[in-house]
Amino acid sequence: MAGAFNQFATGIGNTDAGFVMGTGKLLIKVPETMHFRLEGKLQPGVMAKDIILHCIGEIGFDGATYRAMQFDGPGASNLSMDDRMTIANMAIEAGGKNAIFEFDSRTAEYVGCAREAQRHQVHLHTRGTGQGTEVHLRTRGGPRQARATVACHPDPGQRKRAKDMGNMKLDRAYVGSCTGGKTSDFVEFARVLRGKHVVIDTFGVPATPDIVNDLQATRWGDKTIWQILLDAGVQMTENAGCAACLGGPVDTFGRINKAGIKCISATNRNFPGRMGDKESQVFLGVARHGGGQRTHRHGDRPRDYLS
Repeated sequence: MAGAFNQFATGIGNTDAGFVMGTGKLLIKVPETMHFRLEGKLQPGVMAKDIILHCIGEIGFDGATYRAMQFDGPGASNLSMDDRMTIANMAIEAGGKNAIFEFDSRTAEYVGCAREAQRHQVHLHTRGTGQGTEVHLRTRGGPRQARATVACHPDPGQRKRAKDMGNMKLDRAYVGSCTGGKTSDFVEFARVLRGKHVVIDTFGVPATPDIVNDLQATRWGDKTIWQILLDAGVQMTENAGCAACLGGPVDTFGRINKAGIKCISATNRNFPGRMGDKESQVFLGVARHGGGQRTHRHGDRPRDYLS
């Protein structure tokens, strides 16, 4: 996710962690680069997750194995920081070692506001994203070509257009995780549900305690975003984190404990057993709606958003 801020970051497993603790070193090869040039602006009803699901669908869930996914171009500049975080976060779902965006004025504005809020002294050292790298793949596309997309069971590479999924009967919905649990994600969810009520079990898990506070403090008319979701029948939790996205014990909030359950989820991965029962099916998508403007934080400019 740190790639949204022009940082190289990658996850490590238990073996790597043990090696770090024993030697103080982490051995990493310089990954090849896969260059994704994003053009245009998000189309009506399309969100950042649709872009990354489109990319994963193009190359497969292992198409970027041990490679850096580089996103730039005018379409990337038009994305909010939340959008960039969503895209960078899911590089791992294509097998990527990391993802990275260029550092621009929007990045600087976001980091500056966060620095002031936390009263931290942060010294920024930036560099371009293509310097001295070997490019394995170059492709163009992004916001202008992306459409409302769903990743189907059993992996994130099983891409279908949302409009072709109209006959799918769902048993539950899940909004949350690092990918889909940001403040902006829940505000878009509230746009969908305001004045309505869910008809299937629906769970909401904010990614961080700050997001819980945002949702409970931000008002839309006479109600907070949190209250709008509760009134719509969403089962919300103040215990921010991964919850069912990571499976966990049977009493985990939102976990799928029955076989045959079909769940639409705003999380980042849908391999069998990811959210619980191995016979369940998880479909990756986003809560989307239109009318008005998308939310913005830390200096992000609002953008027209129609569905």
